Amino acid sequence: MRNYTSYTIYKAVFSPTYGTAHAATLLAEQMDLNLAGEKVIKLDLTTPAGRSVRHFFSASDLVIAGAPVYGGQLPPVEGLFENLHGNQTPCILLVGYGNRHYENALAQMKRIMTRQGFLCIGAIACIVPHTFAPAIGAGRPNLEDLSAIAAFANALRPKFETAGAFTIAEVPGDPCPEANPKKEIPKALDRSRCTECGLCSASCPAGAIHQKTNEIDSKVCINCMRCAFVCPEKARSFQAEQTKAWLEENCAAPKKIEWYL
Repeated sequence: MRNYTSYTIYKAVFSPTYGTAHAATLLAEQMDLNLAGEKVIKLDLTTPAGRSVRHFFSASDLVIAGAPVYGGQLPPVEGLFENLHGNQTPCILLVGYGNRHYENALAQMKRIMTRQGFLCIGAIACIVPHTFAPAIGAGRPNLEDLSAIAAFANALRPKFETAGAFTIAEVPGDPCPEANPKKEIPKALDRSRCTECGLCSASCPAGAIHQKTNEIDSKVCINCMRCAFVCPEKARSFQAEQTKAWLEENCAAPKKIEWYL
């Protein structure tokens, strides 16, 4: 029988605007493997630099892999999670989505993590503030969500207390969906506010912002809105009124967290 408290928790998260990262933190706290929160080890995969470092895990580690959902899929970031290398390492999949649907994201993540040597023993889809329209999903995860996350953590516990191999979670969706058509979201830079601090280019998950001019390469940009999120002067903005109107119409009804074992 496994020693439930002997596992070290790692949070390996891609989260440009921190909604998914917050949900992953709540799950790590509820897992209660390490009672002291500082013992949960954070691996930030949001920037290219963070994804360039290879990490190797053992069977006595537990990895929470997290990412947001863009159009029902994982973010179109080349090599996402491929710097993580498991060795029969238990893994929990977590996606954060803006109250529409997560569609194929969990299935995609399971395929990647399984290929990387992980045992995907559970999966959870959490609602977080929407990237384009933060009013949608505002305050999520809320207290009701936290209760659901706690229930998920408790439901996972028997998997660690049963002798033998871990049971693998079944998740919905297509693990290899066709890529979504690229949507152009017009963005603006108010140069009267911009101090040319370089934070937006240094923080860009896709490397889409020119370091000297701060111009965005629309062919590389993944519309994650991190540049607007991190700018201390609020110099970045985006023009997506039609997109926000569609979201408000189609994502208004609150959804509940869903999880799989």
